[in-house]
Parts: sequence; structure tokens; C-alpha cells
Amino acid sequence: MKTSSMLKKIKSYLKELTIITIGVLIALVISNFKENNEVKKYHRASIETVKAEVESNYANLKEVIEKHTSLLDTISKYSADQITISDLIIEKGGGLQIATLNNSGLEFYRRNQINSIDFEIMSMLIRMEWTSKLIGTKMEKLIDFVYPNLFANSKESKQLVILYLHNVLNSEIQLMRSYEDFIDKYIKTENDTK
Repeated sequence: MKTSSMLKKIKSYLKELTIITIGVLIALVISNFKENNEVKKYHRASIETVKAEVESNYANLKEVIEKHTSLLDTISKYSADQITISDLIIEKGGGLQIATLNNSGLEFYRRNQINSIDFEIMSMLIRMEWTSKLIGTKMEKLIDFVYPNLFANSKESKQLVILYLHNVLNSEIQLMRSYEDFIDKYIKTENDTK
């Protein structure tokens, strides 16, 4: 009798243990599903943020490149004339422009779990961020030269402004091409498939 009673208790414990184990496994599966779903949502949101940011940066940069190209032409045209750098840049050239570029999408994208990251996208974004910082550095060098020489009117001073501005413009064009590559690869192709 004792063995029969003991067998019943063991069977009862095994049933309860089985039920608890199944419940825990179901909870884990549901939790895992929810977590994966959240990761996918976050990944999609980060990609959409990056795409919107790239398009906005591209439009902003395109305007700045047009203004810098025009300014470069203006300075070249009047470099031999007795006109100050200040008058050339401000009055005739419309001023120096600084592209307002947002790179927060890269940070947002970096926070994705490693298995969700597209490393090709990540490398393109890092290249864009690096080029953007390079533009900032080159623009600082241009401004550092221009301010103390605002009232200079020598051809040599104007040629130096042209060199500095050309240097900035080259990096801006490089960044614009990176934006165009990203747009062609990740935005236009997605829009074409819709």
C-alpha cells in the first residue's frame, strides 16, 4: 500500500512538474516571439529614420554645393580686381554656407542588435559620417583663413580662398555621391518594388 500511495504521489508530482515545465516553455516562447517582434520593429524604424535623414541631408547638401560652386566662380571671376574678400563672399557671392547634416540615424541604427544590422548599410553610414566631419574640419580651416583676411584684396589671398573653398567643395561632392549611392541602393529600389 505504501508503494501504491507513493507511486500516486510521484505521478502527481510528475504531472505538476510537467504542467509547470510546459507553462514555463510556453512563456519563454511567447517572450522570445515578442522580443524578436520588438527587435524587428526597432530595426525597421531605425532604417526608416536613416532613409529620411539621408534624403534630407542630400537635399540640404545639394543646395550648399550649388551656392559654393557659384561662390567659387564669383571669386575666380573677380580675383584680379581690387575688391576685398569680404565684398566677394558677402555681397557678390551670397556668403559661405554650412550644410546642416544630421547623423543621428547612424547612432539609432548602431543600437540595433548585432544580428539585425546590415553591415553594408552600416559601412555606408560610417563613411557618410566621416566625410561629414571632414567637411566640418575643412570648413573650419577656410573660416580660419577668411576671418583675418576679410579686408584683403590681393590676388594671392583670393587664390587661397579659392583653394580652401575648392577643398571643401570636393568633400561635399564626395558626400553627395555617397548619399546618391545610398538613395539609389536603398530608397529608389525599395520604391520601385512597391
